[in-house]
Amino acid sequence: MAAGLTGILVKYRNIFYRFHECCRPEWISFNKTRLKTDLESKLFGQHIASRIILKAVSGFMYNDNPRKPLVLSLHGWTGTGKTFVSKLIADSIYAEGMQSSFVHVFTSTLHFPHSEHIATYKSQLQQWVRGKVINCERSMFIFDEMDKMPPGLIDSIKQYLDYHVKLDGVSYRKSIFIFL
Repeated sequence: MAAGLTGILVKYRNIFYRFHECCRPEWISFNKTRLKTDLESKLFGQHIASRIILKAVSGFMYNDNPRKPLVLSLHGWTGTGKTFVSKLIADSIYAEGMQSSFVHVFTSTLHFPHSEHIATYKSQLQQWVRGKVINCERSMFIFDEMDKMPPGLIDSIKQYLDYHVKLDGVSYRKSIFIFL
């Protein structure tokens, strides 16, 4: 009886995972060919950045045990493709692309508009990042408009970006942080 019930539960779980996004290879699987093709055919005038980004993302995603999270900092004027490159990366990793529940975008002027609330923002940001990584170690965090972020705020997650096996029982080593 127990074996039959276990079989039913496994079958139901597999059906559920097929239709509901979850932190599993069916939903999170890097497609290097797609990223390479997208960077070559959709991103113009950024051939050096394209090559570096492809190499960094590929090396990270193919490493089953990275020593630290992937951290990318993309610089340039408005319209140079920073946000677009983030989208291409997300599309090559997550089945749902930017709509994935594992891709998290923070826009400084929207999420952190008042510098006098920096202490609250720091605490909330730490809790939010930690909670999302607990939910899925392959989470992606995109911080847009870094130049408009209250000074010192990003320091609150600095420890998550370094070489740590675990911080308070959580490993951030398979997460991706992109700063624009």
